[in-house]
Amino acid sequence: MKRLVAVAFAAVAIYILFATYSSHVFDVLIYDESRLMPPDIEPKLVDAILKNSTAGESKARSLPVVIFGPRIEEKARNLSRLYPNTTSAWSILDTALNVYNEKVNEILDNATARFRKVALEISNSTKEVCKELENLAEGYRRAREEARRLIMGTYGVVALGKAVDNATGKFLSIYNNLVGAYDIDTAVRIAADMAYGNVSRYLTNVTWNNWATEKAVDSVAAEMLSTQLNKTLIDLARTVSVIGVQQYVYLSLVNKTPDVLRPYLHYLICGGDVEMAVSMFRNNLLRNITNAWPPPSLFSLPAAANLIYQEKYALAIVKTYEETPHIPLELGVPVSTSFLLKSFTQVVIEDVSKIDRATALALFLVLLAIMGTILTPVLIVSIVGVTYLAVLGFFYQIHEVQKIYYLTVYMAAPVIFAIGVDYMLLMASRYAEERALGKEKSEAVASVRRYANRAIAASAAVVATSLGSFTISRLPFMQSIGIGYIITTIFIVLSVFLIFPAALYILGDKVFWPKKTVSIHSGRSKLMEMAVSTALKKPLTIILIAVTVTLLSFLFLITALKVTTNPVVAMPETQYKKALEIATTYFSNITALSTTYILMEKPPPPGFLTELEKMPHFVNYTVEKRGNWYVISLKLSVEETSDELLKVYRKLDELRAAYGPYLIGGSASWKNIIFQEIYVQFWNMQVYLVLVVVFIILSILLKSFLIPLRLIATVLMSISWSLALEVFIFQELLGEPTYWLVPIILFAFLMAVGTDYDIFIITRIREELERGAEEKEAVRKAIVTTGPVITGAAIILAAAFSTLLLSQITLLRQVGFTIAFAALVDAFIVRPFIVPALIVLAGKYNWVWIGGYSVKKSFK
Repeated sequence: MKRLVAVAFAAVAIYILFATYSSHVFDVLIYDESRLMPPDIEPKLVDAILKNSTAGESKARSLPVVIFGPRIEEKARNLSRLYPNTTSAWSILDTALNVYNEKVNEILDNATARFRKVALEISNSTKEVCKELENLAEGYRRAREEARRLIMGTYGVVALGKAVDNATGKFLSIYNNLVGAYDIDTAVRIAADMAYGNVSRYLTNVTWNNWATEKAVDSVAAEMLSTQLNKTLIDLARTVSVIGVQQYVYLSLVNKTPDVLRPYLHYLICGGDVEMAVSMFRNNLLRNITNAWPPPSLFSLPAAANLIYQEKYALAIVKTYEETPHIPLELGVPVSTSFLLKSFTQVVIEDVSKIDRATALALFLVLLAIMGTILTPVLIVSIVGVTYLAVLGFFYQIHEVQKIYYLTVYMAAPVIFAIGVDYMLLMASRYAEERALGKEKSEAVASVRRYANRAIAASAAVVATSLGSFTISRLPFMQSIGIGYIITTIFIVLSVFLIFPAALYILGDKVFWPKKTVSIHSGRSKLMEMAVSTALKKPLTIILIAVTVTLLSFLFLITALKVTTNPVVAMPETQYKKALEIATTYFSNITALSTTYILMEKPPPPGFLTELEKMPHFVNYTVEKRGNWYVISLKLSVEETSDELLKVYRKLDELRAAYGPYLIGGSASWKNIIFQEIYVQFWNMQVYLVLVVVFIILSILLKSFLIPLRLIATVLMSISWSLALEVFIFQELLGEPTYWLVPIILFAFLMAVGTDYDIFIITRIREELERGAEEKEAVRKAIVTTGPVITGAAIILAAAFSTLLLSQITLLRQVGFTIAFAALVDAFIVRPFIVPALIVLAGKYNWVWIGGYSVKKSFK
């Protein structure tokens, strides 16, 4: 025992040394599977060719950015200011408006220039005419005034009968002398000539009857002007004086003026305001043009309309040479796998810390409730916690030799806590049982170690085999998971076989402080005994029920299970994921989110290019010569991880037969590799390999052929039941499809941890049989005795994995729920009911082994 303690202290020292590096492991984790891929696979070969052919080149990349929330136009414009090469609905609109305005201004400038030229000609040409007409009209007006004065100085004076001045007084005197000898008109004319000079000729058409009319005035004025002007000019002067010079000129020119100038003629004649007419012409022409051809708007431009959805969402394309440009989230959210992974990394780091604390606390509280002591839970959780930190530190130490995939670390905590606590709880309970039988401390610890060598070693071997089976994958990131779990199992085994027994030896019964020892819970023992008795009395009924439920579960899974290989589904609802959903939902026709490359040694046939345009989610393609290869870059509107890429790869693979050999790389090829090398290979090979190896290990350790088969069958029952419930809750109720890793991880974990309880029970049955108990009694006693401990262990396992429900990642929530439920089903249904029923039905064949029976007993 002293050697055990010394070795245990050395192990603890090494663990603590590794634990000091545990926090650094998160700096070296790899989240992108493509970085952990073998070099000889098709997409890797394509990447190498493309890298060599573009060495030294620096190309701008187009990064889609989704804009949502209030003030999307303001955000888009601010983004364009930050990255001037940004294309958005408003940048397209601005460009279109600039072109439109330039064209309209060009039309306006040309038309205005022509209008101004003609307007100036009209203005200048009519200026002199109007001046002459104004003089003519002014002369006519003066003639009318003279005519009016003459008429008033003659007929008016006669009519009034009195004179107004000396001249009219002279006229009136003469008229009065003549009126008796002549008629009025003759007397007026004679008196006018005598008083005013030779003016009677102007009064030719004036009589006593019409002298007071305007016609008389016009007649006198015309007679006065006839000495200077001909009749035509006199008529013109009369007309112009009546309607005005500008109106006369306007009327004269209006019918001779082109229609386009006619509305502005009255502004131009007689040297009018040309600039006002030009301005009015320009404004009216602009109004007519915009009415006939309205300016472009967001929704009249297809290119702009495609980048905006109901003024709720907008898409901008940022062209940049940066791999991950800094785009403020208040302006827009980039749609990119690198940004998704970056946000995913932050969530993982936050979740690991949160889940680790929750797991440790949950396990401590469960242990406290199960054992009713304080020191034992503290001791177990402390040893397991140090083991976990040591594993993380060890991962960091080997990361340069063995790359660490993020899921390896993420799933390490529940594995270490669940299995480690289970093992130590069983060992602590066995120690308490041995001490209750009166054995000394050293002898009790030795019994515990023998028990560990038989039961826990078998369980650990199955755990390592099942979880470590990922190492057979061709893909390094899956190998990383398998190697990581083998390392994790080794650390757990070292803690269980060295550190915990040494702690039991050092502390002795003080480990149960404040109690002196721990007793089996009698209430749970009675319930377990009732369950076992029922199974032993009606084994066939129990098995028929179990088989029926299993068949129904399989039928439900076959008809309802929807598996997705898109890791975005498993990612938390971050802004980057929301942006991706918006882009693929509302802008799928224009957003190139993934690129698949086709490399041909000859120019691509036209028929092949036509087939590419028929691809689902097609956006566009380009063809270029790079070195010895013709590279076709097929742009698709689905993200690099979408399930739809599998359809694209299969279609491209089919076309090889018609269009010759070529290489397929990029997103679709990577998707096919991951799906084929993990999902398909797992179900076609890895599952069967695990089952065979587990069967061989259990057959050797348990010395039985039938018990391992029965154990595997019951684990598969638990898997089918728990997976069916997971599908019903997450898929049918919550609308979350099952991520493809869930069934794989579920199988691997349940095959690993689901055998624990069975091994503990079978080991205990064997012990009872070797002590001379009858088979039924041995079954009853083994299950009843280990039942409370196994129930507690199942609750611990369920608690450890249920903390994954705190994660923001769908994959881990699904895994946590499924394994937690399976652990409880295994402990409360499978082990107390189905296991004893199958054992009693199998009878002596349970112990068939090489050369006979490993236990020479028979049922009675």
